[in-house]
Amino acid sequence: MFAVGIAKLATSPDGEAALLARELDLTVYEVRLMLAPGLPAIVRMTADQARAVELLGRLRSRGHEALVVDVSAVVPSAEMVSSRRFHFEADALIADDPPERSLPYADIAVLVRAAHRTAVESTTTQKKKSLSLGRALLTGGLVMRKTKETSTTTHREEREEVLYVFRRSGQTSWLLREHGTRYDGLGDRMAPSEHANFVTMVELLRSHAPRSVYDDRLVHRKVPDRIAQSAVQFSTRERRFETSSAAGMDLFAHLLALWAAGPGREPEP
Repeated sequence: MFAVGIAKLATSPDGEAALLARELDLTVYEVRLMLAPGLPAIVRMTADQARAVELLGRLRSRGHEALVVDVSAVVPSAEMVSSRRFHFEADALIADDPPERSLPYADIAVLVRAAHRTAVESTTTQKKKSLSLGRALLTGGLVMRKTKETSTTTHREEREEVLYVFRRSGQTSWLLREHGTRYDGLGDRMAPSEHANFVTMVELLRSHAPRSVYDDRLVHRKVPDRIAQSAVQFSTRERRFETSSAAGMDLFAHLLALWAAGPGREPEP
């Protein structure tokens, strides 16, 4: 599968909506909905690589900064290097979780700050027995109770900020998470809240890697349902169904990293 994305429009979304609608064979309304959440935007998902490249050429000819991403080449966040314990050294971020790993600051190319959202639907079923005089009379006292089953369904959304760290060397990207991380490595800058500590960690990493490109537009971005969503269902006494935006956000982050690493976007040394 190939994703065609636009990282930057040549003009305003309103000015381009009608032209993009013709390029994408969509209505103007559909294109506006696609662009409304902001950029980057995935405008086409197709298994036909030639078709994706052809569309890419047409978009670039209009001055849009567009890319094609091979979805199979996107490393899932679950397979990235992730550490719950770390500390900063002079030339690298060290992951203290065994096995210890090192992220040289000079190898950091792009930092993409984003948020993973998980929608959780839980259904709990309870069975309650109560005395039934009607059943007792009908069965001559053999059956005295009836069982009543009730189900309760709750919905909630969980949100966690993450930092994708893409490397110049092409080695496996790192993913730093807001929740569940031990922030002892911040020393006297450690704060009471996870979010404040996560923000400090991001700031410190940016200061140690001044040549890296930083992008935070995905922090408030939601992944459309038409883009990759991953779902997990648990069937126990509590029926639990989770839908996560992580897979879709991985794709957005990868697209941004490819665009940000392009010529003219790396800060001066």
